[in-house]
Amino acid sequence: MIINRIAIILAAMLAMSIFAATGVGSSIAVPGEQVISPVPGMEQAENFTKLDISPRYSNLRLKAGENKEMTVTVKNKEKKTVGVRPNILVMPYGEQIADREWIEVKPENAEIPAGGSQKFTIKATVPKDASPGSYPLQIAFTDEIAPTPYPSPMPIYIHSLQLSIDVWTQPMITIMTPYIGDQLEAGNTYDYEIKMKNIGDKAIGIDPKLGSDMYYGPYGPMGMVLTDDAFTISAPQSIPAGATEIVKVQVRVPADARGYYNGYIDLGIDDPSVREYEGRVGLNFNIWKQPAEAYVKSFSLKESAPLTIDVSSNYYGSPYPTGQRNKAKDPSFEISLEGPGGKADLTLVKKVLKGNINMGGEIPPWEIDSTGIYQETGVQYMETYKIDGSVGEWKLKILPRNTQGFEYSITIGGE
Repeated sequence: MIINRIAIILAAMLAMSIFAATGVGSSIAVPGEQVISPVPGMEQAENFTKLDISPRYSNLRLKAGENKEMTVTVKNKEKKTVGVRPNILVMPYGEQIADREWIEVKPENAEIPAGGSQKFTIKATVPKDASPGSYPLQIAFTDEIAPTPYPSPMPIYIHSLQLSIDVWTQPMITIMTPYIGDQLEAGNTYDYEIKMKNIGDKAIGIDPKLGSDMYYGPYGPMGMVLTDDAFTISAPQSIPAGATEIVKVQVRVPADARGYYNGYIDLGIDDPSVREYEGRVGLNFNIWKQPAEAYVKSFSLKESAPLTIDVSSNYYGSPYPTGQRNKAKDPSFEISLEGPGGKADLTLVKKVLKGNINMGGEIPPWEIDSTGIYQETGVQYMETYKIDGSVGEWKLKILPRNTQGFEYSITIGGE
């Protein structure tokens, strides 16, 4: 994530610098406009040594006390020998601040002949007492800096490697329910459980608290439809070594609530190896109310023909393979059809229950060898009706139950 931001910033600043230098050494005259003079120092914007650095971006994931090596190739595209001396730079942003002593580059310098290349070995060593987090660094192979038409907080080295060291520690707490996603009906109460397992050799304290994020809907930021007092969280104060404990979450939905809730429960895990965002359980709820009136679709028949009507619910279930949802009631439909002769007798000819099953890489490690490998992430309910239609005006009424959306189709003709 940090490396991507670095790449975007550097690319944008370098592009602006080159663009600003298109009028090298002269003023720019636009007919009918004021004469624009070049920015001082931009005359040399294109006079840089042509070197290829590969790779330009890299990320090393290490535990505290570990080390790892990587290779960077510098290719000389000039027609003369170029001297290269790597310089290690610490970036003043990111989760953590690294130290130059973490990085060793060999060779310390090199003379690269025209058209030739040189491989540099970069060894990163993380101290045993390093805190978890991302440590951004930069290794500049020359001192050439990209000119900018404005002051820059840091020099933009043209020939450089953007390096991020991700320091991590094996967490002692495994969160077995990382997400809770559900559709909630206004006026009802729902109960959920968050399972947590301590794989360490000592008890670890927890202190779950509710948090919330701004939710962005199709029309921009949206307010929260559930307040903190709608939630009740019950949890033990600690999890013993090797034990599995449950955090209970109850959600009481007000009768007038509508819309989306997007938040989280910060489990307050007393383990320095767990970063703040890693100790959260996401909460995603869509809150709605059963409709009181049916949906009406009118259509006409120009000639008599068989009618086939298909109705299907939206997929319902947890949007996350490792998430949790309430065992809601199955969808159903109240369907009626009115024709030229009044209310028609529909014949239900088929019911279909359709599901999505996930058994891929998103399965939690503790479920690999158990029945939990099959994760049902969505279920759809479908009904099919038939009737012989006659010429005239028709009106189909559909009153859905326990689904926030549905699809229908009216087939005219056929068997």
